[in-house]
Amino acid sequence: MDEGKGLLKFEFPNVPKLDFASEVAEINRQVQEIAKKFTEMRMQIVESINESLAPLRDIDWEGLEQSWKKSAEELGRKGWTLPMNMTPSEIIGLSQIEEQDELDSALFDFYSNEKEYQHLKTIILEHELTNDWEKLLEQCFENYENGNYLITIPNLLIIIENIAHILISPRYQKYLKPDKRTSLRAKYKKVQREIKKDSTYIVFYVSVAEFLNKIFVFGDFDNNPTRLPMINRDWVLHGRDYPINWQQVDALRLFSALHTIVELDFLLKDLNKEEELVK
Repeated sequence: MDEGKGLLKFEFPNVPKLDFASEVAEINRQVQEIAKKFTEMRMQIVESINESLAPLRDIDWEGLEQSWKKSAEELGRKGWTLPMNMTPSEIIGLSQIEEQDELDSALFDFYSNEKEYQHLKTIILEHELTNDWEKLLEQCFENYENGNYLITIPNLLIIIENIAHILISPRYQKYLKPDKRTSLRAKYKKVQREIKKDSTYIVFYVSVAEFLNKIFVFGDFDNNPTRLPMINRDWVLHGRDYPINWQQVDALRLFSALHTIVELDFLLKDLNKEEELVK
């Protein structure tokens, strides 16, 4: 029996073989085409990015930083530090509110948002600067959340004063005069000259400095028995103010201040490299 009968035969097309040089040339051509397509894609991406960034180039960044700094100072003068979760434009808008009650109400609403409040709480409780105050702070938050905000106010003032001193004292050592006692407010004012070169840090710094000028201003209750319009460190901690004058927004004011103050931990960095002498 003929084994070859009945089997289909398949003939491969006669493809001309390329010599080695031709094969290399063909590969180079294909690589160049691929490279060209990638270049075109990259150019399209670059053009798209440039178009999207075009509005940003028209922004006066230096002017924005100055406005942000001035806004932080203005808020500090009204008893509020920089809300850390707000954008510069939001802060600028907030600082333009002239009435104290309206500003207090706006920030009370902001921090009454559960997400914002929990963010503030987490940052404060988890920061290493508050480790020694952790139990007291937990009780402050617990009492505040249960409506017992009055008890938090004197405690928060104590904590703020302690941490603010921890942050500023090492930087202030070179200015110390052994025969002169210096207030916390004066220390922050003196050291501010060193921080002003950093456009980001200076905004946080002036916010806290102005807040201390407002809330930690000398009470002078012996010569001026009239209560100050806003809670005052001296009046509260020296027993010259009464809880009937305190409001829930004052507790939030102090929580917010503590949130901003712990962000000044950059003051503790590179202290061994401090060589600049300020006249």
